Amino acid sequence: MRLLAPASSIVSTLLLYANATSAQIVGPQNASLAFKVVSGGNDNYFLRDNLTSAQLLLTSANNTSAARRLVVALPAGNTGALTYFLPKPDAAVSQDGSGDSSTTGTLNVTLVDGSYKSATTDYFNVGVQADLTFDANATLGVTIVGAVRAMRDYVEGNGVMHEIFNYTLASYNDTSVRLHRQCINTTSPASSTYKGADLYLTVPSGSPARLSVTPGNNGTWTPPTIDILVPGGGQNGTVRVTVVTNETSLMGLDTQRLFLPESTNGSQALQTALQGLADGENEAAKQVSFLTYADKFTAGGWRFLTYFGRDSLIALRLLMPTLTSEAIESALGAVIERANSTGALCHEETIGDYASFVNIQNNRSDLGDQPFYDYKVRDCYLLLLPAMSHYFLELPQGSGRAQQFLSQNATLQNGTYAEILNRTIFYNLERATPFAQSPISSNLIVLRPGQPVGNWRDSNEGLGYGFYPFDVNSALVPASLRATQALLEASVLGFTGLEPEEVGNVAEVWEAKAPGLFEVTVGAEEAEERLSNFVRAANLSESLLAANTTTSGNVSLYALSLMQDGTPVEVLNSDMGFNLVYGANVSREFLQHVVDALQPYPRGLLTDVGMVVANPAYDSNTTMIDVLNRAAYHGTVIWSFQQGLMAGGLARQLGFCTVNALGSNSTNSTGPSSSSPSNTVDTNPAPTPIPDWCADAAFVQSMQDAQARLWTSIRGAQDEIYSEVWSYSFDNATGMFSVADLASLSPTGTESDAIQLWSYGFLGLVEPE
Repeated sequence: MRLLAPASSIVSTLLLYANATSAQIVGPQNASLAFKVVSGGNDNYFLRDNLTSAQLLLTSANNTSAARRLVVALPAGNTGALTYFLPKPDAAVSQDGSGDSSTTGTLNVTLVDGSYKSATTDYFNVGVQADLTFDANATLGVTIVGAVRAMRDYVEGNGVMHEIFNYTLASYNDTSVRLHRQCINTTSPASSTYKGADLYLTVPSGSPARLSVTPGNNGTWTPPTIDILVPGGGQNGTVRVTVVTNETSLMGLDTQRLFLPESTNGSQALQTALQGLADGENEAAKQVSFLTYADKFTAGGWRFLTYFGRDSLIALRLLMPTLTSEAIESALGAVIERANSTGALCHEETIGDYASFVNIQNNRSDLGDQPFYDYKVRDCYLLLLPAMSHYFLELPQGSGRAQQFLSQNATLQNGTYAEILNRTIFYNLERATPFAQSPISSNLIVLRPGQPVGNWRDSNEGLGYGFYPFDVNSALVPASLRATQALLEASVLGFTGLEPEEVGNVAEVWEAKAPGLFEVTVGAEEAEERLSNFVRAANLSESLLAANTTTSGNVSLYALSLMQDGTPVEVLNSDMGFNLVYGANVSREFLQHVVDALQPYPRGLLTDVGMVVANPAYDSNTTMIDVLNRAAYHGTVIWSFQQGLMAGGLARQLGFCTVNALGSNSTNSTGPSSSSPSNTVDTNPAPTPIPDWCADAAFVQSMQDAQARLWTSIRGAQDEIYSEVWSYSFDNATGMFSVADLASLSPTGTESDAIQLWSYGFLGLVEPE
């Protein structure tokens, strides 16, 4: 696809970059992190040392795509580069690499072992380099240098990218090419210095490869033609790729600063969970470390190597029992720092060159590249208080640390953390009060006007086009209120002037009334008819229904969301996990819905390769079958963090019945006035009194059976557990499900991150024996 030229106001000379030289390695290469993850048909290489942090993605050798895609992403300014190496000279392959390799010739590009290192160039540019071996001639397809968000827009936006992000061919010869991206704005209004990014292609000494460059004939309107030529005859050529920027690198949290030591006192399960984390022996610990920094957590790589509030807070809640105070307070502080003047909390931070672009789109070009904070979601501001309550009141790491933490002065805005948090507390209470006064659907928390998203299912389709999300209203609103109440009772939030009982009364109404508004009941006969129709429409097998007990009565479930008129979107979903993790008073009726949902798919949510997050089999609106299919980002696909949330939530609820449910009368004191069963990692004090259902052995056993089915499903895709999302393939001959790469199915090219922060919540869990 042809990239459009930048607007004339953006085009300028290279200024300081005109005489930049090829990238060079400087200083000792003391990599604190270096690991590889294979996921979704791609090889992902990760590096962090004293100079930079970066992820490099390269299409795997066994991938059948005609093109080899290279992505480099750096958390510094959320900057990087994307390019497609295409086999040459077959015009049948499009610029983004689509095409059948069987008709276009083959190209294999591999990374030379040990060549992935940090690099610097002139003008304080820092980044990474790697040597790539080509087994055939290649040409560069679509290439983007600079903002990772622009790269995301192209990959997931049907090949569309704004012209403002075009690069310049800065210099070239037959052994070196430099593609330069000068940022939109100078580093400050009074400065003539620009930030930028560069992609270098150079031929290292001894390589027979050569570069052939034909500049575009219309400035930056037409990209140059860049060919990589190798001798042939079985002789490969090596080209060094270097991506650098002068954005500021971030200070990472190494595993010792991130995780508690193995010697930490706690339950046997906690001792087990901590093994290999702090010393970095556990590969997953290194992966979490790559995503965490002293001033913020990042969400995932390569697409989300920047701050996301929701992801940070959910990951924090699941990982918290294993984390140090420094790490926990880093995450909490990052959330508070980015609150706005009303108390709303930021979900996504846009930084670097893309921030300039967003500010221009918002008619605020005067802001330059100041970060843009997105406050449109409805769940982020509800997740902070539960995390703080768990930390300061229930975990030993937070004992006695509340006042010191809250008295800190913010660095991104004026005021102390206590003053900023006060705004968020009242923000939450004001929005919850109307429903407490009149518990009808129109008083629930609704998506912001004009916004199609508001919870973790960041798409209109993901909510089934609903307006009132189930998780926000049934779980997170009351959880935030109960956490506020608990912190008030503990005199942590004395600065608010609120009475605990006042907040608790509001929470009680939400707990009692909100879930029922989402209740859906389908008659037994109708449910079987809808299931049969779904199986046919989804190209599954009737044997999946025959293999499981036919519904003996009506089917009850909680709707995914409500429409504007209160009509439920009748989609079985996984969001009950939020209630299990965050809920203070989860009813037996609610838990029965959880047990019913944790049945084999398509009656329930469990496949051989994980728990799907949505199942439209029971929906009277059959269009949802296509809207939420296995190719949809939030459809009948598996999100790892949702499995962790459900598993952690079940462990928490069963832990409330330590004697009845777990067959143990031993507890282990691990925090201030709290206890946890010996086979759970987290510390969750049981409510007073213990739930009535704990005395029903048969019901407790049904929950344990559901828990066992969930873990069996999770184990079916163990290799994917720390990635973001995957889909399934179904074999009608065997009746079995297998893992399918979402990117290969998605019509928009939506792909999964190889590492995703909240998926590492499994490090805070142990599978029940």
